[in-house]
Amino acid sequence: MIFGYEWYLYVAFFFVGILASAINSIAGGGSTISLPIMIFLGLPPTVANGTNRIGLFLGNLTSALNMCKHGLLNKEIYFRLLWPTLIGSLFGIFFLAKLNDKVFQGILSLAILLVVIMGQLKRDFLGKPPATPPEKMSLPAFLGFFAISIYGCIIQVGVGFLQIFSLSRYTGLDLLHVNAIKNALTSTFLFVSTLGLILIGKVEWGLAICVSAGSILGGLLGSRLQRKKGNVFVKRFISVSSLVIATVLLKDLFV
Repeated sequence: MIFGYEWYLYVAFFFVGILASAINSIAGGGSTISLPIMIFLGLPPTVANGTNRIGLFLGNLTSALNMCKHGLLNKEIYFRLLWPTLIGSLFGIFFLAKLNDKVFQGILSLAILLVVIMGQLKRDFLGKPPATPPEKMSLPAFLGFFAISIYGCIIQVGVGFLQIFSLSRYTGLDLLHVNAIKNALTSTFLFVSTLGLILIGKVEWGLAICVSAGSILGGLLGSRLQRKKGNVFVKRFISVSSLVIATVLLKDLFV
């Protein structure tokens, strides 16, 4: 055993990190795979949440930097949305620190159900998005991204779907550019929430290092697949991710 776990678990967590990070960088929802595995292996839900976020942060940051390098990140929109994201993150980490394992697991179950629903919504079901990004941020937009960052800090599962939907509605950009902004904003609130979870001792470092190594590779893989395959691939991947999430949810309910 190594630091209390069998060696093969570290190998398994490395590959879980690759898969979850690749899914997160493309569409979101990777935590519906990694979190249940960590909980199944015996980690308390809040510790699994903290351990999982180390890899998520590194994976999202890697993907965001790679997409920025290739000119896909709209920096003006990113910095405009940075403020509600940062403020929401500070509120989110306050509530996250007070959650116990039982409450967190209950909220997590509801969140997975909402992820399935969000994954099936069309980006224009509330009307067509704007042809070009707005010049200024409205109050509803500020409050919307503020709320998303709070949710992302506390639960995180499925926040990618919320961001894709909201960014598409707000900017009117194609999915490649929307994903670049999503990954950059996700890196921001994940940094805040991960730091908070580290400070309150909710990270299993041995497993976190393996997940993180896999997540960096997964983030590079996910961003590469987006650039090579384009919008059609991203749309199909979102649909497949939704089916995976629905399967995990049904298994938790009936097995």
